[in-house]
Amino acid sequence: MSAEALSSFELKWAVAHPELALALRYAQPLLRAPLSALACLSHELAHAAFHIVEPEVATTKLQWWAGELTTLAAGDARHPLCEVLLRHAPVRQLPAGAWTALIAGALAQRDAAPASGMTDLLDRYRGFHLPLAVIEASLHSKLDIEASAQAATLSRAVQETLRLNEALASDRLPLPLDLLARHQLSRSEIEHPGKQRDAVLREHFAALAEMMRTTSQRGLSPMVALGLHVDRYRSRRAAGASDPLAEAGRNLDRLPLSSAWIGWRAARRMQSVG
Repeated sequence: MSAEALSSFELKWAVAHPELALALRYAQPLLRAPLSALACLSHELAHAAFHIVEPEVATTKLQWWAGELTTLAAGDARHPLCEVLLRHAPVRQLPAGAWTALIAGALAQRDAAPASGMTDLLDRYRGFHLPLAVIEASLHSKLDIEASAQAATLSRAVQETLRLNEALASDRLPLPLDLLARHQLSRSEIEHPGKQRDAVLREHFAALAEMMRTTSQRGLSPMVALGLHVDRYRSRRAAGASDPLAEAGRNLDRLPLSSAWIGWRAARRMQSVG
Protein backbone atom coordinates (compact mmCIF):
# COMPACT_ATOMS: atom_id res chain seq x y z
CA MET A 1 0.00 0.00 0.00
CA SER A 2 1.48 3.35 -0.99
CA ALA A 3 1.89 6.22 1.44
CA GLU A 4 -0.60 8.17 -0.67
CA ALA A 5 -3.22 5.45 -0.33
CA LEU A 6 -2.84 5.28 3.45
CA SER A 7 -2.98 9.06 3.59
CA SER A 8 -6.34 8.99 1.81
CA PHE A 9 -7.81 6.86 4.62
CA GLU A 10 -6.32 9.22 7.21
CA LEU A 11 -7.83 12.26 5.51
CA LYS A 12 -11.21 10.53 5.36
CA TRP A 13 -11.34 9.85 9.09
CA ALA A 14 -9.51 12.93 10.37
CA VAL A 15 -12.58 14.96 9.39
CA ALA A 16 -14.65 13.17 12.04
CA HIS A 17 -11.74 12.43 14.39
CA PRO A 18 -9.30 15.38 14.44
CA GLU A 19 -7.24 13.67 17.14
CA LEU A 20 -6.09 11.13 14.52
CA ALA A 21 -3.66 13.46 12.77
CA LEU A 22 -2.23 14.76 16.06
CA ALA A 23 -1.80 11.29 17.55
CA LEU A 24 0.08 10.08 14.48
CA ARG A 25 2.63 12.86 14.94
CA TYR A 26 3.75 11.14 18.11
CA ALA A 27 4.09 7.68 16.57
CA GLN A 28 7.57 6.23 16.21
CA PRO A 29 8.52 6.16 12.53
CA LEU A 30 8.42 2.36 12.19
CA LEU A 31 5.02 2.19 13.87
CA ARG A 32 3.30 5.09 12.19
CA ALA A 33 1.92 3.06 9.26
CA PRO A 34 0.49 0.12 11.26
CA LEU A 35 -0.92 2.45 13.94
CA SER A 36 -2.58 4.53 11.25
CA ALA A 37 -3.91 1.45 9.50
CA LEU A 38 -5.37 0.06 12.74
CA ALA A 39 -6.98 3.40 13.60
CA CYS A 40 -8.51 3.70 10.14
CA LEU A 41 -9.70 0.09 10.29
CA SER A 42 -11.37 0.74 13.64
CA HIS A 43 -13.15 3.78 12.20
CA GLU A 44 -14.35 1.75 9.21
CA LEU A 45 -15.77 -0.90 11.51
CA ALA A 46 -17.26 1.63 13.92
CA HIS A 47 -18.99 3.41 11.06
CA ALA A 48 -20.69 0.18 10.03
CA ALA A 49 -21.44 -0.85 13.61
CA PHE A 50 -22.92 2.44 14.77
CA HIS A 51 -23.70 4.83 11.94
CA ILE A 52 -25.00 3.07 8.84
CA VAL A 53 -28.77 3.44 9.00
CA GLU A 54 -29.83 0.45 6.89
CA PRO A 55 -29.37 -2.76 8.95
CA GLU A 56 -28.82 -4.96 5.90
CA VAL A 57 -26.16 -2.64 4.51
CA ALA A 58 -24.34 -2.47 7.84
CA THR A 59 -24.42 -6.23 8.36
CA THR A 60 -23.24 -6.89 4.82
CA LYS A 61 -20.32 -4.52 5.27
CA LEU A 62 -19.30 -6.07 8.59
CA GLN A 63 -19.54 -9.56 7.15
CA TRP A 64 -17.36 -8.42 4.26
CA TRP A 65 -14.82 -7.12 6.75
CA ALA A 66 -15.02 -10.45 8.58
CA GLY A 67 -13.81 -12.12 5.40
CA GLU A 68 -10.98 -9.62 5.00
CA LEU A 69 -9.82 -10.10 8.58
CA THR A 70 -10.05 -13.89 8.28
CA THR A 71 -7.74 -13.62 5.29
CA LEU A 72 -5.43 -11.38 7.31
CA ALA A 73 -5.32 -13.88 10.17
CA ALA A 74 -4.36 -16.57 7.66
CA GLY A 75 -1.32 -14.54 6.62
CA ASP A 76 -2.64 -12.90 3.48
CA ALA A 77 -4.14 -9.49 2.75
CA ARG A 78 -6.52 -8.16 0.16
CA HIS A 79 -7.58 -4.81 1.62
CA PRO A 80 -4.94 -2.04 1.68
CA LEU A 81 -5.29 -1.48 5.44
CA CYS A 82 -4.85 -5.20 6.10
CA GLU A 83 -1.81 -5.18 3.86
CA VAL A 84 -0.15 -2.54 6.04
CA LEU A 85 -0.98 -4.41 9.24
CA LEU A 86 0.33 -7.69 7.87
CA ARG A 87 3.80 -6.20 7.40
CA HIS A 88 4.16 -5.84 11.16
CA ALA A 89 5.40 -9.05 12.79
CA PRO A 90 3.51 -8.79 16.12
CA VAL A 91 0.25 -8.35 14.20
CA ARG A 92 0.98 -11.49 12.19
CA GLN A 93 1.38 -13.38 15.46
CA LEU A 94 -2.07 -12.47 16.74
CA PRO A 95 -4.44 -15.46 16.97
CA ALA A 96 -7.36 -15.56 14.58
CA GLY A 97 -9.65 -15.17 17.58
CA ALA A 98 -8.46 -11.59 18.08
CA TRP A 99 -9.95 -10.57 14.74
CA THR A 100 -13.06 -12.73 15.20
CA ALA A 101 -13.76 -11.04 18.55
CA LEU A 102 -13.47 -7.62 16.92
CA ILE A 103 -16.04 -8.43 14.24
CA ALA A 104 -18.33 -10.10 16.78
CA GLY A 105 -18.16 -6.98 18.94
CA ALA A 106 -19.05 -4.78 15.97
CA LEU A 107 -21.95 -6.97 14.88
CA ALA A 108 -23.33 -7.06 18.43
CA GLN A 109 -23.85 -3.31 18.33
CA ARG A 110 -26.41 -3.64 15.56
CA ASP A 111 -28.78 -5.92 17.49
CA ALA A 112 -28.37 -4.53 20.99
CA ALA A 113 -31.53 -3.74 22.94
CA PRO A 114 -31.78 -0.43 24.83
CA ALA A 115 -29.42 -0.40 27.81
CA SER A 116 -31.09 -0.66 31.21
CA GLY A 117 -28.42 1.44 32.92
CA MET A 118 -25.01 3.02 32.46
CA THR A 119 -23.18 -0.22 33.24
CA ASP A 120 -25.19 -2.06 30.60
CA LEU A 121 -24.53 0.70 28.06
CA LEU A 122 -20.77 0.71 28.67
CA ASP A 123 -20.56 -3.09 28.65
CA ARG A 124 -22.10 -3.04 25.17
CA TYR A 125 -19.55 -0.57 23.82
CA ARG A 126 -16.76 -2.42 25.61
CA GLY A 127 -17.60 -5.48 23.49
CA PHE A 128 -16.21 -3.55 20.52
CA HIS A 129 -13.36 -1.65 22.18
CA LEU A 130 -11.80 -4.43 24.25
CA PRO A 131 -10.85 -6.51 21.17
CA LEU A 132 -9.42 -3.34 19.62
CA ALA A 133 -7.28 -2.76 22.70
CA VAL A 134 -6.00 -6.35 22.53
CA ILE A 135 -4.94 -5.83 18.92
CA GLU A 136 -3.39 -2.43 19.65
CA ALA A 137 -1.35 -3.98 22.46
CA SER A 138 0.56 -5.93 19.80
CA LEU A 139 1.92 -2.54 18.69
CA HIS A 140 2.49 -1.05 22.15
CA SER A 141 4.18 -3.26 24.75
CA LYS A 142 3.34 -0.78 27.53
CA LEU A 143 -0.32 -0.43 26.63
CA ASP A 144 -2.73 -1.23 29.47
CA ILE A 145 -5.47 -3.22 27.73
CA GLU A 146 -8.09 -2.73 30.43
CA ALA A 147 -7.45 1.00 30.82
CA SER A 148 -7.42 1.49 27.07
CA ALA A 149 -10.70 -0.38 26.62
CA GLN A 150 -12.31 1.64 29.42
CA ALA A 151 -11.13 4.97 28.00
CA ALA A 152 -12.24 4.14 24.47
CA THR A 153 -15.59 2.86 25.75
CA LEU A 154 -16.29 6.14 27.56
CA SER A 155 -15.31 8.10 24.48
CA ARG A 156 -17.71 5.98 22.45
CA ALA A 157 -20.52 6.78 24.88
CA VAL A 158 -19.89 10.49 24.39
CA GLN A 159 -19.67 10.21 20.61
CA GLU A 160 -22.89 8.24 20.31
CA THR A 161 -24.71 10.69 22.57
CA LEU A 162 -23.55 13.53 20.33
CA ARG A 163 -25.28 11.67 17.50
CA LEU A 164 -28.51 11.27 19.47
CA ASN A 165 -30.82 12.35 16.65
CA GLU A 166 -29.05 10.11 14.16
CA ALA A 167 -29.20 7.18 16.56
CA LEU A 168 -32.90 7.65 17.27
CA ALA A 169 -33.61 7.78 13.53
CA SER A 170 -31.89 4.40 13.28
CA ASP A 171 -33.99 2.99 16.17
CA ARG A 172 -31.02 3.01 18.56
CA LEU A 173 -30.94 4.63 22.00
CA PRO A 174 -27.53 5.85 23.26
CA LEU A 175 -28.97 6.72 26.68
CA PRO A 176 -29.75 4.27 29.50
CA LEU A 177 -33.40 3.61 30.24
CA ASP A 178 -33.06 4.24 33.97
CA LEU A 179 -31.89 7.78 33.19
CA LEU A 180 -35.04 8.41 31.16
CA ALA A 181 -37.14 6.95 33.95
CA ARG A 182 -35.64 9.30 36.54
CA HIS A 183 -36.69 12.23 34.37
CA GLN A 184 -40.06 10.66 33.54
CA LEU A 185 -39.38 10.62 29.82
CA SER A 186 -40.33 7.83 27.45
CA ARG A 187 -38.13 6.65 24.63
CA SER A 188 -40.41 8.36 22.11
CA GLU A 189 -40.39 11.64 24.05
CA ILE A 190 -36.59 11.85 24.02
CA GLU A 191 -36.83 12.45 20.28
CA HIS A 192 -38.25 15.92 20.89
CA PRO A 193 -35.94 18.78 21.97
CA GLY A 194 -36.94 20.56 25.13
CA LYS A 195 -36.04 21.31 28.74
CA GLN A 196 -36.64 17.76 29.93
CA ARG A 197 -34.41 16.26 27.26
CA ASP A 198 -31.73 18.86 27.99
CA ALA A 199 -31.83 17.88 31.67
CA VAL A 200 -31.39 14.21 30.77
CA LEU A 201 -28.43 15.02 28.53
CA ARG A 202 -26.76 17.25 31.12
CA GLU A 203 -26.93 14.46 33.70
CA HIS A 204 -25.62 11.90 31.21
CA PHE A 205 -22.72 14.07 30.06
CA ALA A 206 -21.86 14.94 33.67
CA ALA A 207 -21.75 11.24 34.61
CA LEU A 208 -19.50 10.44 31.65
CA ALA A 209 -17.19 13.38 32.41
CA GLU A 210 -16.77 12.19 35.99
CA MET A 211 -16.03 8.63 34.91
CA MET A 212 -13.46 9.97 32.46
CA ARG A 213 -11.86 12.03 35.22
CA THR A 214 -11.27 8.93 37.32
CA THR A 215 -10.11 6.73 34.42
CA SER A 216 -6.43 5.86 34.50
CA GLN A 217 -4.31 7.99 32.17
CA ARG A 218 -1.43 5.53 32.25
CA GLY A 219 -0.99 2.84 29.67
CA LEU A 220 -2.98 4.70 27.00
CA SER A 221 -1.75 5.20 23.45
CA PRO A 222 -1.72 8.79 22.16
CA MET A 223 -4.80 7.97 20.06
CA VAL A 224 -6.90 6.76 22.98
CA ALA A 225 -5.52 9.33 25.42
CA LEU A 226 -6.39 12.15 23.05
CA GLY A 227 -9.85 10.72 22.41
CA LEU A 228 -10.50 10.55 26.15
CA HIS A 229 -9.21 14.08 26.68
CA VAL A 230 -11.26 15.59 23.87
CA ASP A 231 -14.47 13.80 24.79
CA ARG A 232 -14.13 14.68 28.47
CA TYR A 233 -13.72 18.32 27.45
CA ARG A 234 -16.87 18.12 25.35
CA SER A 235 -18.79 16.35 28.10
CA ARG A 236 -17.87 18.90 30.74
CA ARG A 237 -18.97 21.77 28.54
CA ALA A 238 -22.21 19.98 27.61
CA ALA A 239 -23.01 19.19 31.25
CA GLY A 240 -23.01 22.90 32.09
CA ALA A 241 -24.84 24.16 29.02
CA SER A 242 -28.48 25.07 28.56
CA ASP A 243 -28.42 23.22 25.22
CA PRO A 244 -26.04 20.27 25.79
CA LEU A 245 -26.12 18.84 22.28
CA ALA A 246 -25.46 22.19 20.65
CA GLU A 247 -22.62 22.96 23.05
CA ALA A 248 -20.95 19.57 22.75
CA GLY A 249 -21.31 19.66 18.99
CA ARG A 250 -19.53 22.98 18.56
CA ASN A 251 -16.11 22.90 16.90
CA LEU A 252 -16.02 19.12 16.51
CA ASP A 253 -13.18 19.58 14.04
CA ARG A 254 -11.01 21.32 16.64
CA LEU A 255 -9.03 20.11 19.63
CA PRO A 256 -8.52 21.79 23.02
CA LEU A 257 -5.22 23.68 23.32
CA SER A 258 -3.97 21.17 25.89
CA SER A 259 -4.27 18.28 23.42
CA ALA A 260 -0.65 18.48 22.26
CA TRP A 261 0.54 18.04 25.85
CA ILE A 262 -1.75 15.05 26.37
CA GLY A 263 -0.52 13.37 23.18
CA TRP A 264 3.13 13.99 23.99
CA ARG A 265 2.77 12.62 27.52
CA ALA A 266 1.02 9.47 26.29
CA ALA A 267 3.71 8.95 23.64
CA ARG A 268 6.45 9.19 26.25
CA ARG A 269 4.80 6.40 28.20
CA MET A 270 4.61 4.27 25.08
CA GLN A 271 8.29 4.64 24.15
CA SER A 272 9.11 1.01 24.81
CA VAL A 273 7.28 -0.90 22.05
CA GLY A 274 7.09 -4.49 20.92
